[in-house]
Amino acid sequence: MGILLAGCAGSYGRYTRDTDVMQSFTAKRVPPDYRYYYFGYDTKPYAVIGVEKKYDAGTKLWREVEPNTERFNYMIRWIWADYGYSPYAARILDPAGNPVGILYTSIREVGIKFSGDNRIVVMPNTPFLWGPGAGVNQAGSYYGSIE
Repeated sequence: MGILLAGCAGSYGRYTRDTDVMQSFTAKRVPPDYRYYYFGYDTKPYAVIGVEKKYDAGTKLWREVEPNTERFNYMIRWIWADYGYSPYAARILDPAGNPVGILYTSIREVGIKFSGDNRIVVMPNTPFLWGPGAGVNQAGSYYGSIE
C-alpha cells in the first residue's frame, strides 16, 4: 500500500496555450530568466521547456540547453511537428495556477508533475516512440490502422 501511495505523491500542474509565448519562441527571443531543457534530438527536439530557475526539470530525457544561442534557435526552428498538428506554445502552471514556465511542442498531450523537492517532471504523451503497435486501442492505432 505504501508503494502505491508513494507513486502518487506530488501534485500536478497544467499548461495553457498562449500566443505571447508562441511569439517569443517564433521570434527566438525567449525570456532569459528560465532554465531551458529539450526532449528528443538536438537537431529536431520533440519539445522545449523553460522553467523558473528554482525548479529542476533535468533528467536523462530532458537535457539543459542555453537559451538565445545559435543551437537553441536551430532547435526552435526545427521542432518536431506531428502529422496534422502544428507546434504551439503554452505557459506551464503549478498546481495553484501560478505561471512557472513555458512550453513549445506539437505533442497534443503533456502531463506536468511537481514534487516537493522543486522538481518538475514533464511527460509528453509520445506513443509513436514506443514502437510498432503502440497506442493501439479499439479504434485503431495512433496513426491509423495497423494491418
